[in-house]
Amino acid sequence: MPGLSAREIARSIEYSPGTLYNIFENLDDVLLTLQIEMLRDVASQLAETPVGATPALHIEALAKTYVDYALRNRKLWNLLFSHSLPTTVSPSKVLHDYVFSIGDTVCAALAPLMIGASAEEKSLAARVLWAGVHGITAIAVTDKAPVLTASTALDYTHVLTQTFLDGLVANRNVAASA
Repeated sequence: MPGLSAREIARSIEYSPGTLYNIFENLDDVLLTLQIEMLRDVASQLAETPVGATPALHIEALAKTYVDYALRNRKLWNLLFSHSLPTTVSPSKVLHDYVFSIGDTVCAALAPLMIGASAEEKSLAARVLWAGVHGITAIAVTDKAPVLTASTALDYTHVLTQTFLDGLVANRNVAASA
């Protein structure tokens, strides 16, 4: 990350750089820890999102929670999702667990629309849908796109989720009539 240093982080939280290095191995360790904490918060907020009256309303509420979280935490979101770990550093199991927890929450919301689908099909559908929601979110928080902005992100996620869910229902109806 150009321009980001332990000294800058330490100054912003009123610590000394030496204190940071007593706690963390290096700057990548600091950023990975922050990313884990952010994903924990996101996973927790998604898990606490009230279940909608229909699966579509539930998915819509989850997408809104995700977008709203990113927009409220825009600087941290951009920092953490623009950071790449060196190839010599593996993401921790905890990071993976939070990512899978988010996928599990979305999968559970999709399940009523995917009766008869295998667990793998449901999981894949959840990951595909959420990759789209995340992509919209990632663009919206940068404020660099002329059309997809913070003020239009929820409209975009609504169209994405509605179209995706309509496709699931159509596939289910085709399968049922076959």
